[in-house]
Amino acid sequence: MARSVSNSRKWVFTLLAWTAALLIFFPILYAIITSFKSEQEAIAGFDLIPSFTLESYREVQSQYNYFRPFMNSVIIAVGSTVLALLVAIPAAWAMAFSPTKRTKDILMWMLSTKMMPAVAVLVPIYLIFLRTGLLDTRTGLVIVLMLMNLPIVVWMLYTYFREIPGEILEAARMDGATLGQEMLISRAATFGAVEMRSATAT
Repeated sequence: MARSVSNSRKWVFTLLAWTAALLIFFPILYAIITSFKSEQEAIAGFDLIPSFTLESYREVQSQYNYFRPFMNSVIIAVGSTVLALLVAIPAAWAMAFSPTKRTKDILMWMLSTKMMPAVAVLVPIYLIFLRTGLLDTRTGLVIVLMLMNLPIVVWMLYTYFREIPGEILEAARMDGATLGQEMLISRAATFGAVEMRSATAT
């Protein structure tokens, strides 16, 4: 009986979560639908069935080459994310599995940097980029965004690595696994543990 109640509550919460997600996403969906309408259809009023015309896209592209800013955003977003992961994964791994007495202090210091307003370091960053030739470049934006998000990325990865059982890593080392193989094994073990806990809960 308790199990059926638990399952019913889970279905109710799932339904509520999907309803909230759809309500939040609906303005974005309607904007996408409107982009496939003609100007007359967009002005006419609310309608979820467009004529699927690309007139608006052709008009916008004829006024300005929007593909270039779009690609700039993609390159900057992907580049800063990949660079942040390349820096944060080794740092978080070392803090999680080879901690020192200063590890907690370093983590708190990194988190405290998020409390500093970005405008406080605007002048130093401008001068550094001006002298290094990174001013008004995509590389400079990638570096700035990576540094802004690096503390949060390190914290998230640190908490993720802390959930990995140390016995699994010790067994992998005894079998001659490299550091990269340890990370892959720990990732698979963590996913397996999560699936086991969810199966036990249901």
